[in-house]
Amino acid sequence: MLIRLITVISLILFMLLMISGIQIEVALYRSMVVFMVLFAVVYLTIFFLNILRDNEKREHMTVTDGGNQKNENKG
Repeated sequence: MLIRLITVISLILFMLLMISGIQIEVALYRSMVVFMVLFAVVYLTIFFLNILRDNEKREHMTVTDGGNQKNENKG
């Protein structure tokens, strides 16, 4: 879904650049750069969100494990 949205944005940019009278090579280059930048931003965002989610799961697991060990030692 995100790749389609990025593709549509790039194609709309290409169309607008062509309508404004820019040469086809320049318009194609600019729309490809926009596509690559948007794709990289989305990819990195998903990557970092997964890292944060994994860290939160690990911290939650260590907190609950630590609490269970203290209860077992007392009993």
